[in-house]
Amino acid sequence: MNALQNSTATDEAMFTAEELAASKRLHPSTIRKMFMNQPGVIRLGHPASAGRQQYFTLRIPASVAHRVFAAMTVGGHE
Repeated sequence: MNALQNSTATDEAMFTAEELAASKRLHPSTIRKMFMNQPGVIRLGHPASAGRQQYFTLRIPASVAHRVFAAMTVGGHE
C-alpha cells in the first residue's frame, strides 16, 4: 500500500462507540465489545497497571462498522 492509499483510509468517516450505539439503538459497552479487537479500529488509551484502571477510546471507521454489521445480518455477506 502506498502513502496515497494509506492517507485516504485515514480520511474516512470515524465514529465513537457512543455515536454508533445511538444510531443502532445499542448500549455503548456493547459496541465497545463488538469492535475492540476488530482490524482497522483505532484504539487510544493506556492498559491497566498497578493502581490504574484500563482506559481507552475507540474510533471506528465507517467501512469497519459496515463490515461488522453486514457480517452480523442474517443472510448478510462480508
